[in-house]
Amino acid sequence: MIDNQYLFVYGTLLSDYGDNESHQWVDKYAEFMGKAIMEGKMYMVDYYPGIIPCQKGEKYFVKGELYRLKEPDSLFGFLDKYEEYNPMDPAHSEYVRKQSQVQLKNDGKTYNAWVYYFNQSVDDLEFMPKGDFLNEYHK
Repeated sequence: MIDNQYLFVYGTLLSDYGDNESHQWVDKYAEFMGKAIMEGKMYMVDYYPGIIPCQKGEKYFVKGELYRLKEPDSLFGFLDKYEEYNPMDPAHSEYVRKQSQVQLKNDGKTYNAWVYYFNQSVDDLEFMPKGDFLNEYHK
């Protein structure tokens, strides 16, 4: 059973990305709380983004959405496959699921939420300094 009851999404899982199967899973097993922001650096991986933690002294932010999980085990059963995260082999996973501090925009409260971090080299990827997938690159 997964204890933490929140999920932060920032790419193809966003509600405004479009009506796709992956977001339907989020919609079914989690409740939208609002727009949110977290510290991190965003890169374009392919047609989708990935984020990594900021290095010491850096201040970049990622814009996304915060969800309260209704059925975490069901949702993560799907999302771990979608994000190519293998909890038994994180070193070879494209993304890893970790907890991070996320701030909800409408009330300013901070939540400890699950976030999928990109787990590969970003050396050859395009940096997205505004951390806003839908408005920076997905038109």
